Amino acid sequence: MLLLIGLLGGGLICLLLINTTLAQNSFQITQMQQKNAALTQQQQILQQETTQEQSPASIAARAEKLGMRPVGRLRFIDLKNGRIYSQPATEPGVPTVPGYTP
Repeated sequence: MLLLIGLLGGGLICLLLINTTLAQNSFQITQMQQKNAALTQQQQILQQETTQEQSPASIAARAEKLGMRPVGRLRFIDLKNGRIYSQPATEPGVPTVPGYTP
């Protein structure tokens, strides 16, 4: 009879320990899921900010703020004689610049 009571008591203690461990792990899983959701939201916000900062208008505004300005007309310097040319295609031996239209 004592052996049976001891086995039942041991079984109940084991069940209590297993139940406690499972509840603790469930709580940790819930915390990690909440943290994961917060980090996912933060990642989306950062991606939106990056996309906005990479837009041409934003880059142009930052460049203007730094004192940069768009080039009105390209000029090319001939290092041999020090002359400045506005049209590279008119000089012999100078290749045309793709995408440049004076």
